[in-house]
Amino acid sequence: MNRIGAQGKLLLRAVMSHHPLLSYSLACFRALVGVVALTCATMTVAPPFAAAQDQQTTEESPAEEAPAEETAPAEDAVPEDAAPEEAAPDDAAAEEAAPAVKTGWDIAKPCENFQHPYEADLCQQWRAAEAAEKAAAAAQRTVGLTRMLMLIGVIVSGLLLLMFIPLIMAARAARRAARGAGESLPYGVGREPDGRADELRAEQLHAEELRAEELRAYVDVDKLEFIETPESEGIVKVKVIFRNTGQTPAFRTRTATNVGIRDVADENLVPVMPLPDNRSATAPRPRLGRDATLTDVIECASTPSLADRVMNGDATIVVWGWTEYYDAFERKQRTVFQYLCNADTLDSGQIFKPMTRGDEGD
Repeated sequence: MNRIGAQGKLLLRAVMSHHPLLSYSLACFRALVGVVALTCATMTVAPPFAAAQDQQTTEESPAEEAPAEETAPAEDAVPEDAAPEEAAPDDAAAEEAAPAVKTGWDIAKPCENFQHPYEADLCQQWRAAEAAEKAAAAAQRTVGLTRMLMLIGVIVSGLLLLMFIPLIMAARAARRAARGAGESLPYGVGREPDGRADELRAEQLHAEELRAEELRAYVDVDKLEFIETPESEGIVKVKVIFRNTGQTPAFRTRTATNVGIRDVADENLVPVMPLPDNRSATAPRPRLGRDATLTDVIECASTPSLADRVMNGDATIVVWGWTEYYDAFERKQRTVFQYLCNADTLDSGQIFKPMTRGDEGD
C-alpha cells in the first residue's frame, strides 16, 4: 500500500465504495446469462420437437383408418360349402320369425359402415380435410412458439443493455474519484497532510509534461543550400529545409525567412536581425509528419564581387526567421533561428553556421 501512494489508496477506496453495486450488477449479469442460455436452448430444441410431434400425429392418423370398403357385412357373406337352397322347414320358419338387423350409414361419420363407392370417396375426402386441419393447427402452434421466443429474446436483450448502465456509472465514478485525488477529499481521507497530495499532484503533472515534451513534434532548420551563386543574375538565392524530428506530426506549420548581406566578417559584430512579421509568413501546411521536410526558398539582391568579399572576410551572408506549428497536444510551438556564412564557415566546409540570438525560446 505504501508503494502505490495516495493515488492508489484513493482508487482502491473508490473501487471498494462501489463494490456492492458491482457485486449486484455481476450477480444480475450472471442470472441474465443463464436466462439467455436457457432461451437459446429452448429456441434450438422446441421447433424440432414440435415438428416431430406433428409428424407422429400425421403418421398415426392413416393407421387408424380401416379399409372398411373391402370388408363386406357378415350378413351378406355366403360360405362356399353352404347347404342347399332348400332349408329345413324349421330354419325357414325361424328366419321368417326373426327379421335381420341392418345398421345404416351416417353422413356425420362417413368412415363408419360405408358400403357404396361414393360413400368411400366421401370418407377419403373427410380424412384429407381432417389431416389438413391438423397440419394447420400444428403450424399455428409453431408460429406462436416462434413469436414467444422472439419476444423473450427482445426482453433479454433489453435487460442486458440495462445491466451495463450501473457498470458504466461505477467506472466513471471511480475515474472521477481517482482524478480528484488531493482536491476534493479532506485531510486524513485519501489525502496526506502538509501538502503531500499537492506535491504528488505536482509530480504527476511534471511527469505528464516530460512525457509530452518527449513525444511532441520538433520542427527546426535541417539544412541551408545556395541555389544561385552570389554573382548569378545579381541575386543571392538560398533554400531553407525544415524537418520535423519529433515523435508525432506537426499541424498548421508556417514559416517566415529572410536573407541579407552585412559588411562585417566577425561573427560577434553580426547583429541580431529583427524577425519577420506574420504578414510575410507562408500559408499554413496542414500536416508535417514525423521526419518530413518543408522547403522555403528566399533571395535578395547581390552586391558587386560578393563572392570575393565573402571569401576575403569583408562580408557575411545572414539567413534568419522563424517557424510556428501546433503539436499533437494542441500547443503552439515556435522556433527562431539565425545562420551566417563568412570566410571562416567556408574554410571549415560548413557553409552556414547557426548563431545564438537569445530569443530562441520565444
